[in-house]
Amino acid sequence: MLYSIYPTDELDTREEVLNQAGSGLVFTSLHIPEAGLGSYVEYLRAAHRRGFTFCADISPLALEKLGIGIGELGRLREVGVELLRIDFGFSSDEIRLIAGQIPIAVNASTVSETELDGLAEFRPVGWHNYYPRPETGLSADFYVSQCRMFTERGLELYSFIPGERSFRAPLHLGLPTLEVQRYRNAYANYLELARLVPQARIVCAEGALLARHLEWIRAFETGVLTLPLVEIAPNAEFLLEGTWRIRVDQADASWRLEGSRSNRTPQILNASVRERGSIQMDLPSIGRYQGEIHIMRRDLALSQWQARVARIASPYVDLVDAVVAGGEVRFVRF
Repeated sequence: MLYSIYPTDELDTREEVLNQAGSGLVFTSLHIPEAGLGSYVEYLRAAHRRGFTFCADISPLALEKLGIGIGELGRLREVGVELLRIDFGFSSDEIRLIAGQIPIAVNASTVSETELDGLAEFRPVGWHNYYPRPETGLSADFYVSQCRMFTERGLELYSFIPGERSFRAPLHLGLPTLEVQRYRNAYANYLELARLVPQARIVCAEGALLARHLEWIRAFETGVLTLPLVEIAPNAEFLLEGTWRIRVDQADASWRLEGSRSNRTPQILNASVRERGSIQMDLPSIGRYQGEIHIMRRDLALSQWQARVARIASPYVDLVDAVVAGGEVRFVRF
């Protein structure tokens, strides 16, 4: 999981983000007109000594404010800038001059194949936009098609999810790459981007994450999907023990947990349907399948052979789509 800090962020917000990140690459911007960049550059230098490096948005105005000529951009490495994101304001020749000094990222949300191929010798990184104004973020289909230009060429790729603890100016309404993610939680957003384009690295556009979401994301990065449960039946507490593997023979109606068959008889907690995201257990009346656990992929009518023993918490129901055949899941109490 990657993060971003800005010169307009409060100092305590920047510090919280860097403490959560620990070290490594962080996104920042050097072309915010209202920002005083002198002290911020010194902050980047200090953060670099702590183990951080930066991808920095850059513009001709930023170079003017920094007092750096276009042929001197290699100097930014002194403060930890290892990648420059070039978006607007530079000519093709200037971009090539910059790329000859320091690795560059291009705007993956707007670049064309012709433009990308014109920079092929520099192997530019793709870094998507985020969209402060509601209803202007990318559609999932367009996002995937733009990403394909980079993945087919073996180029690195980065995308944004909005924050969930603090929201940045100008509108404080989230900074998503995908419009559909503007008001969702960071964990669900992270998993959706990971499913759509697994090769893309994911960056929180603003602030730090909730501690539980960071923990679950880190578990996912080791191959284990966390599903938070509510309304767990008293005799279904065993679900919270260890991890479970999903059967590889993918059923249309549900995901089945490998090795879950047993002589357990559940306490019945049925709703009006076997709803998507509910956890169902096979009853003794179904014979040798007794005790098998199902994660419902879609709504089905109630059955005499199954009873609900828990359900995925409402903010996370769509995580059903993140489950994969043969993958590992763990259940936690929400």
